[in-house]
Amino acid sequence: MAELIVIGILVLVMVLLVSGRVRIDVVGVVALALVGLFHLVPTHSLFSGFSSYAAVILAEMFILGEGLTRSGATDVMARMFERIGKRGEPALVTALMALPPVPSTFISDVGLMSIFLPTMVRIRQTLKVSLHRILMPLAFAIALGGLLSMIGSAGNIIGNATLASSHYPPISLFGITPLGIILVLAGFFFMKWWGIRHLPHSNGQSEFLTNYQEVKNYISEVRVSDTSAIINRPLRHVNYFRQHHLTVLRIIRQNGHIVSPGAGDVIFAGDRLVVQGDVQAILDLKPEIGLEVVGTDQETTKLRKDNVRVVEAMVPPRSALVNHSLRSTNFRAHYGATVLAILRQGVTRIHELPTTPLRAGDVLLVIGAEDAIARLQMTDDLSVFADVERTIPASPSRAVISALVVLGVLIAAAVNFLAIQAAAAIGILVLVVTRIISLDQAYRAVDWRIITLVGGITPLSLALTRLGVTTSLAHGMLHVVGPLGPYAILAVFFWLAALLTQVISNVAAALVLAPLAISMAGSNHWSPDGLIIAMVVALSAAPITPLANKVFIMAMGPGRYRYQDFFRIGIPFTMVMFVLTTILIPIFFPFVH
Repeated sequence: MAELIVIGILVLVMVLLVSGRVRIDVVGVVALALVGLFHLVPTHSLFSGFSSYAAVILAEMFILGEGLTRSGATDVMARMFERIGKRGEPALVTALMALPPVPSTFISDVGLMSIFLPTMVRIRQTLKVSLHRILMPLAFAIALGGLLSMIGSAGNIIGNATLASSHYPPISLFGITPLGIILVLAGFFFMKWWGIRHLPHSNGQSEFLTNYQEVKNYISEVRVSDTSAIINRPLRHVNYFRQHHLTVLRIIRQNGHIVSPGAGDVIFAGDRLVVQGDVQAILDLKPEIGLEVVGTDQETTKLRKDNVRVVEAMVPPRSALVNHSLRSTNFRAHYGATVLAILRQGVTRIHELPTTPLRAGDVLLVIGAEDAIARLQMTDDLSVFADVERTIPASPSRAVISALVVLGVLIAAAVNFLAIQAAAAIGILVLVVTRIISLDQAYRAVDWRIITLVGGITPLSLALTRLGVTTSLAHGMLHVVGPLGPYAILAVFFWLAALLTQVISNVAAALVLAPLAISMAGSNHWSPDGLIIAMVVALSAAPITPLANKVFIMAMGPGRYRYQDFFRIGIPFTMVMFVLTTILIPIFFPFVH
C-alpha cells in the first residue's frame, strides 16, 4: 500500500510541475506534507532535505555569485563584450560562445544572463546588431558552462548530493571538467559553423518597443472639461478608466506641470491626461464623463518631458512579479513607473495589462521619471535594459577581492583542504566582512523557491528508495533495455533527462532521476557516475525547447525567438551532445571501476 501512495505522490508532483500553474516551492511543500502525513520516511528524515549537501551548496553558490555581481567583477566581461562588438557580429558571436562558460562555472545561469542582457542591448543599439542573432549563442554558452565543474549547475549539485546520500563517493569538483571542456568546444564549433547560419537575420518583427512602433497608436491625450464627473476626485476613485482598461500615464496641469500619477492624485478641471489603451475605447469616451480627445500628434513629446524616460525591463525568473499582475502588485505605486506594453514570446500585448499575470522572460515597456527608472534598476524584480548609474559604483579593489574569494573557495575544495560547503561558508563570511555584500543582500540572492523544492522533494526521493520503488523501476528498464548493453542504457537515460527537462525544471528532473540512476547502476553492479553525468549533461545541453533552461526563456522575449527557432537549432545541437556524451562518458567514467 505504501508503494502505491508514494507513486501517487510522485505522479501528483509531476503533474503540478508540468502544469506550471503552481509555484515550485509550493510543490515542494505539498510533497513534504504528503510524505509526512503518510509516514513514508522516519520523522528525523522528513526535513533532512533542507540541510542536505544540495540545499547548502545551492544557497552558497547563489551568494558567492551575488558577491561577484555586486563587486562589479562581472562588469569587466560585459565591457569586454562591448569592445569586441565593435569589430562586428562574427567577432562578437565568437566571444559570446567562448567567454561566458568560465563564469558560468560558479555563477548561476540566471544571474549571469541578467548581467549580460543589458550589455547585449547596448551593443545592439550602438552597432545595429540583431539580438535575434546573438542571444541564442549566449544562452547556449551559459548553459554549457555549467558542465565545467560539479557546482556549475543545480543538476550537478543534486547529482553529487544523491551519490553522497547513497553512500557512494561524490564526483570530485573538477571531475567533470575534461568532458565539459570537450562539450563546450563542440557547442562552440556547432554554433559557429552551423547554428548561427540557420538563424535568420530578423524574424520580421521589431526587436524592442522603445520607438513606440507598436504602441503609439494606443496613446492619446484627453482634456478634462469644466463639467466632468471626475473633477476633484483622486484617481483611485475613478472607476471609468479601470472599467475600460485605460491607463493614465501622465497628468498635465493647466500651468504645464507634468505629474506622474499615483492613486491619490486628484484630477482638476482643465487637466490634460495622457492615456494609453484600446483605440476604440479612447474614441468612444462617454460625453457624460466629461473627457474629450485632444489628439495623438505630440504624445511622445509629452511623455518625454520633465526627465521622463521609456525603457525596456525584463522579468527575471526569480522576480517576485512572476505569476502576479501589475494591479495585484500595485506596480505603479510601488515603483513610480507605468507599464505601456508587454512583449511575450515575440508577441506585443497592449490590452488588459493591469490584469495580465507576468511570466519569467516577459519584457515590459516602462515609462517613468529618472529616479523611478533608477529605482527599477536597483530592484531584483526587474532587469532594466538602460544605462542607469549604480547606487554603489563598481570598485576595482572590491572586484579583485570577490574574484580571489571565489578562486580560493574552488582551490580549497579541489585540493581537499576543506569541504566545499565549509570553504564556501568562509568565502561568504569574507564577502560580508569586507562589505562587498550585506547580510540582507546575501539572503535576497538565494532563490528560496529552489531550496524549498529541494527540501520538499528530497524526502519523497528517500521514500521512493526506501520502499524499493526506484529499484523496481530500474529493474523494469534493465529488463527492456539491458540486453542491448550499457551504451543503450546510457542513451536511454540521457534522453529521459533531456525530455523531462523540457516539461519540468532541471532541479525537479534531477531530484527524480538521480535516485533512479543510482538504482539502475546498483542493479547491474556498475559505478553510478556515468549515468549521473549523462543526466547532468542532458539537463544542461538539450535546448530542444526554450523551457529546457531558464536562460533560454530569458533570451526568448528580447531575441524575439519562436519555438521553431529552438527546434531548428536545439534538436541537432542536442543530437551532437548526445553522440559525444555516449562515446565519451565510458572513457572518463567507466561503468566498472
